[in-house]
Amino acid sequence: MFKFLNSKYRHILSRHNLPYAQTLTAGMPKNSVTSVVIPSTGADYIEEACLCAEFADKFATKLQEIVIVTDQDASQFRTLPEKVRIVTLSPETKSGDYRYKQIYLSRLIKLMAPLQARTDGILMIDSDLNLLKMPEIQLHENHIYSSFRQGKMIAKLDGCDPASIPAYYKDSVRPYIVDHVNGAFLAATRKTWERLCPLWIMFFRDTWNILPDNQPPTDQLPLAAMLDTLDIQSVNLGDWMNWPVSKKIGGTPSVIPKEVIGAHGGFPLSEWQKYLASPDNELLFKGQDYTRKVRYLTDAEKQAADPTV
Repeated sequence: MFKFLNSKYRHILSRHNLPYAQTLTAGMPKNSVTSVVIPSTGADYIEEACLCAEFADKFATKLQEIVIVTDQDASQFRTLPEKVRIVTLSPETKSGDYRYKQIYLSRLIKLMAPLQARTDGILMIDSDLNLLKMPEIQLHENHIYSSFRQGKMIAKLDGCDPASIPAYYKDSVRPYIVDHVNGAFLAATRKTWERLCPLWIMFFRDTWNILPDNQPPTDQLPLAAMLDTLDIQSVNLGDWMNWPVSKKIGGTPSVIPKEVIGAHGGFPLSEWQKYLASPDNELLFKGQDYTRKVRYLTDAEKQAADPTV
């Protein structure tokens, strides 16, 4: 713990989890999000990505483009609004007997996705996050904008052989802090993404090529270390930007609060059609344990659950 009493720790902490209001500059336009990027991997997530794009088109009306970044051919997607563009990538996933090849591939595509946008204000959202309003964010260079979650990312390394842990984690700060950036909603300028993505990809590959396959590979552990290394300021947009639907109202018929900007999760997808019909409709979503049961399966478990996948 004494390593956190040094100047590096104090410096990182002063640039971490900053209140959004503290970063505003008078006279600068408040909204500079012009592209929304939606990573989506696997045929089984095509409909989810389409719904996410439809929500962005309907409710985030100031966007110039909506980009679905996927490993699937564009012909597999149904007709979508005019602003929506499909980009197909084919990065290599892990070889051999790795248990989480599809999740590994999905994370790689996510890390490559922001640079597929064509404008300068880029928001990347997970495909199970629906925008219910236009995000009004004043973007500054070398800042990343998100909401925050609780839990030390360094805990992902518990039980690992200390000799196998990459050195950049041992000397990092953010992976040890309880408040961490939530990777489901990330906004930054194009120049900032051009700095972030290459190192994020490198840390991700390095981390999960070294560590055992006893857990699904997460992008958020290398994200925390990468933000440290590049000395990026992380800004907290508040809970309404990334509101956990299943946690808040799962299992109980409820109306989505009007304050919600980004609604994260919410299954089955058919309930969201009721919201498209009217935001005042009551929706009945599954509880918060559903996501982990169906979205973080090994390849073998996924195959057993659905032989067509």
